[in-house]
Amino acid sequence: MRLSINKNLRIGLIVLLVIVIGGASFLLYREVKHPGFQEQSVPVYSYNNKATVDYRVYFKPNDLYEAGYMDEEQIYLTELVDHIKANFNYEFTADKAASLEGTYNIIAKVQGYITDRDDKITKIWEKDFVLVPSKKFTINSETVSLKESVNIPLGEYNAFAAKILSDSKSSCETSLNVLMNIKLKGDTGVGELEENITPSLIVPLNTPTIEITGNREIDQPGAIEETTQVQLPIDRKMVVIYGIIIGISALGIGFFVFFTEADASLDPFKKELRKLFKKHGDRFVALNSEIETADGNITSVKSMDDLVRVADELMKPILYRYSSDYRDINRFYVVDGDNIYMLDLYDTFSEEGKGKTYTS
Repeated sequence: MRLSINKNLRIGLIVLLVIVIGGASFLLYREVKHPGFQEQSVPVYSYNNKATVDYRVYFKPNDLYEAGYMDEEQIYLTELVDHIKANFNYEFTADKAASLEGTYNIIAKVQGYITDRDDKITKIWEKDFVLVPSKKFTINSETVSLKESVNIPLGEYNAFAAKILSDSKSSCETSLNVLMNIKLKGDTGVGELEENITPSLIVPLNTPTIEITGNREIDQPGAIEETTQVQLPIDRKMVVIYGIIIGISALGIGFFVFFTEADASLDPFKKELRKLFKKHGDRFVALNSEIETADGNITSVKSMDDLVRVADELMKPILYRYSSDYRDINRFYVVDGDNIYMLDLYDTFSEEGKGKTYTS
């Protein structure tokens, strides 16, 4: 048995589901065939700068240390230090050859400074000493390496800093910063490159002990990039969602087409029939077969009220033939012996009944 629903609602739901299928199908097609593009930066020249500084502290002849030196990451007694040997290493590597030029030098900066409570350093004075004058180098391949070693006579720099403090009658902290300034630039063929790398050692001056710090290890990658349009991958999650929407909508259309029928609640005949059954249903008797009549014995009445009055007068029930299709329930009878009083709703209610013939 089909579910009866409002005709306009049924049609509207079917149309809506068709539109949903159309929209989801379009989105599914676009997702599969044209997933779209996204701007993406793609490296066309990749490179890396690596710089390190290692050192060894050499001592004056003394009774404390048997070895004449100590390696890195130690605390050293200033009065026993003769000099510090620092080894600067720089390596440039790239994924392809390019024509680049660079310069480097090594300088020692003696600085006077103060430190506030927040450890903020304020420089008061500074003096540069050139340890390695500026040198040029070129890169015509994927890699280049630079190595330079310098000796740092700690006593001389301590003496210089002490003289400045004495001459200026000032008091501040002092340090020695040894830096290798490396500058690199050039045209890689896919863009300009410019890099500055500065590995360093920091040595405190005029202190009983020294602990060497600084920017001793640098690993600084870089790349020249270009923006390209990259096709996005198919969003499989959205494909599944669109497929589910299409499937559910198709099932919905199938349900409304095959398992529902338009509700005739807007059909005037059905509305009238329901009203009659509601008003006079206790008087009606349903029959499984049509009443056998002779044409001469049939008397037509104009309305159900007339037929009810006849039934009341004769004290008879009102008969009709039952049908699962309400459209076939149109004839109502009152039988009094050979006399039959009949109401045909089609004759009284709609043009559909006009011209119909009654069969016995």
